[in-house]
Amino acid sequence: MTTPPRPLFSLLSGPRRWAGLLGVLALPACFQLREPEPSATGSEWIQPTQIDILLANFTTAVQNVNVANYERTFSGPTYRFVPDPTSAGSSPALFANWSVPEETTYFSSLRRRTASGVKNTLTLTDRRDQLYTADSVEVSALYQLQVTQQDTAFHAGLLQGNIRLILRRRNNEWRIVAWRDQRTMPGLCWTDLKKYFSSH
Repeated sequence: MTTPPRPLFSLLSGPRRWAGLLGVLALPACFQLREPEPSATGSEWIQPTQIDILLANFTTAVQNVNVANYERTFSGPTYRFVPDPTSAGSSPALFANWSVPEETTYFSSLRRRTASGVKNTLTLTDRRDQLYTADSVEVSALYQLQVTQQDTAFHAGLLQGNIRLILRRRNNEWRIVAWRDQRTMPGLCWTDLKKYFSSH
């Protein structure tokens, strides 16, 4: 019988902390401005007053490769990502202080390599919520992320692993303040996707 994973908050207090976790665009006059393209950002985003709504926003943003909404799910400078150690491999410095700007960089790169109208598929199963306070919770789930993009050097289509998120509520809105990735299968996991598209 396998031992259940320790709560994420308990890991933060141990010797292996999560890298100190809880601690004008000028246009020349000769250019003609065009009408902005229609955006689905507003229609896809729902005010995350509940945990399930935040997770739905996150899932929809990943599936539609919506950079603006993806970024909105995270909590500014307090956010940290902790990679799967095997996938991080020889690139520990890349993930040493991975925060929202790094999330935006890799996801924008993925967006550029995703054909218009193409969607990813993200499925979360075996979800478990552990409430710490009325305004903080840890969500753990198994994920399967089917990525459809055009960079032939990145061969994996299906990414699998365990996602562990710490969510916090502020001003009646939930945000992700921490994300830990863990490989569960021999293939690639989400860390591999971030590692590749952060530098390509």
